[in-house]
Amino acid sequence: MEGRQHLQVDQSQHLSQTLQETIHLLSFDLFELNDYLTKAVQENPALEYVPAARSPQDYALQLRTRFRSSRASAQEAHPIDAPQPVTMMEDLEEQLRFAGLDGNTYKVAHDMLWRLNSRGYFPQDLSDYAVEMNITESVAARALTAIQALEPVGIGARNVEECLRLQLDARQGVDPLCYDLIKVHLLDIGKGNLRQIAKETGATTSRINACIETIRSLNPVPCVLSEGETEFIIPEFSVVQDESGELSIQFGNDYFPSFRQDANFRRLSESLTGDEQEYARKMLGEADQLLRAVDMRQRTMEKVARIIVREQHAFFLGQYSLLPLRCDLVASEIGVHESTVYRAVQNKYLSCAKGTFALSHFFQREVSGGVSTERTKEMIAEICKEHGRISDQKIADMLADRGVKISRRTVQKYRSNMAIDSSFYRT
Repeated sequence: MEGRQHLQVDQSQHLSQTLQETIHLLSFDLFELNDYLTKAVQENPALEYVPAARSPQDYALQLRTRFRSSRASAQEAHPIDAPQPVTMMEDLEEQLRFAGLDGNTYKVAHDMLWRLNSRGYFPQDLSDYAVEMNITESVAARALTAIQALEPVGIGARNVEECLRLQLDARQGVDPLCYDLIKVHLLDIGKGNLRQIAKETGATTSRINACIETIRSLNPVPCVLSEGETEFIIPEFSVVQDESGELSIQFGNDYFPSFRQDANFRRLSESLTGDEQEYARKMLGEADQLLRAVDMRQRTMEKVARIIVREQHAFFLGQYSLLPLRCDLVASEIGVHESTVYRAVQNKYLSCAKGTFALSHFFQREVSGGVSTERTKEMIAEICKEHGRISDQKIADMLADRGVKISRRTVQKYRSNMAIDSSFYRT
């Protein structure tokens, strides 16, 4: 009918520019953040660069020196005359030493580490590698599984699909559709062909968009293993225990340059008129927005750090196990979206007396009865060591007696992840 009017109500949520900038900055590690802000200073005359008293490399060496003595007994005997830089490969090697592998599997896994390409992928066909090394393919597979259990998540993947899938496996409550999109529709996602994806999957547009957001938060390059130049791991913060047993969180902000509004430019802007004044106000506004975003990033990291230390308090005091900790609960406590917490912990590290760990390592899924994935694996390893040739079903029964109810297949999965042989091969 002519003249009929249609009223359509569309509700949407718009993030403030500062909040969008904060979320963007949370995806950066400290080196990347420094590079981003340095570029911003070069492009915006309203920003002023304030150099740090010491370099980030000094911070890495200082942390390594501080915690080396407390870890020395757990590491291989190795005379050290001077502090050494923490490279990504050194960090991976250190993680591998603590993975509890048997001698042969460790040797193969260590060789594989040094065959990873610059993006952290294992490019060689597994069967070809097994022939070259004169080992069985099952041994090669166990070694690769051990590498893929290291941090950052995605290391040792053989292709982009596997890299993204490994990162999904490490998350909680992932929509199964995400796996299908990675397996079949990566190119469609890149081209923005949502209609084609919806047609082939039968999923709603909102569900597809949510999965795409999850996939885009993953990192197809889990690490950079460049040759020649030393790669430093710079922890976001360190956890230190004093003589009385109290834990404190120390951020290394003094080791990085700071940025502030240029007072001279602000005074100059007050004397300008016309287009020049409009330009100056725009630069001052952008500078203020960026600095507020940097402050919000820091406050978010501090909130996440406090929760990690609070919830994993026993771990930092010397106990081995980690407790369950979920990103969505952390997000709810600090008042942000769950994806913001994922960005805050991705590719970032902390240092403590036990070593340098990815923040994501402290977010453990609860398996059963308040017991984390990490602790469940420890219990399986303890049972295998104590009882030798015990079946996976028997292990599941013993875990149930301890309040951890998981299936035989889950026991098998965790045992394989730790590169522990089946009962047939154990002594």
